[in-house]
Amino acid sequence: MTRLILIALFIVFSSAPLFAADDNADHVKALSTHYFLEKPNGDGPFPAVIMVPGCGGFDTENRKEHYDGVQSRLVALGFVTLRVNSLAARNATNCRQAMLFPSEGTGDIYISVEYLMQLPFVKKEAINIIGWSWGGAATLLALSPPEGQISIPLAAVVTYYPACKWAGKWDSDVPVLVLGASLDNIAPFNQCEALFNALPNRAKLSVRVYEGAHHVFDNPAFQPEVQSAFGTKGYNEAAAKSAWIEATKFLKR
Repeated sequence: MTRLILIALFIVFSSAPLFAADDNADHVKALSTHYFLEKPNGDGPFPAVIMVPGCGGFDTENRKEHYDGVQSRLVALGFVTLRVNSLAARNATNCRQAMLFPSEGTGDIYISVEYLMQLPFVKKEAINIIGWSWGGAATLLALSPPEGQISIPLAAVVTYYPACKWAGKWDSDVPVLVLGASLDNIAPFNQCEALFNALPNRAKLSVRVYEGAHHVFDNPAFQPEVQSAFGTKGYNEAAAKSAWIEATKFLKR
């Protein structure tokens, strides 16, 4: 595989942006400075996956190894992968410290999709997103573009235990897979059920809920279970393996 660490990368387009979620050039530059992209060997074009993390971001001790592993495995499956580091772009270590709402992460997703669309080794019709928790809410919000913006060309969306109370209903033909946990008391799945029941069209929505699983059930760093001020975090090996199979089958190539 080829690893590209994109440091201080800022592409200025000669024409108006296609989707332009953010007209703040300084923020676009800050975000691109913290892009971390990996690609398979060769010229492609390859399908792509945008990774959008939970509230703790990519870089904390109990999360970094997990996200590194996810990215490496996706590249081994033939995907270009791009981490969207909204927190680092704002000099923050978690979303609460930055008072960063998922809607702001959604704007960063728009910027990142536009960036990927410019890369010659990316298959333009096969750009996917995987979002976790806070990032899952940001990802679901990306399915409903703000007024005056066109929809971004997504192939498929996967969300792990999304914080659905921050998401909004959408009417989109993009296939969506939600991987929830029955014991999640940080992003309770019943909030997602309320959201899904309000959707005008559920035909493209697939849902898997893992019994006996907690928030961050896919991250081995959270074993044994960890009790926090916000609820329980805990790894569940069976749920993690099953969800990975579901997620990778769902992504479009």
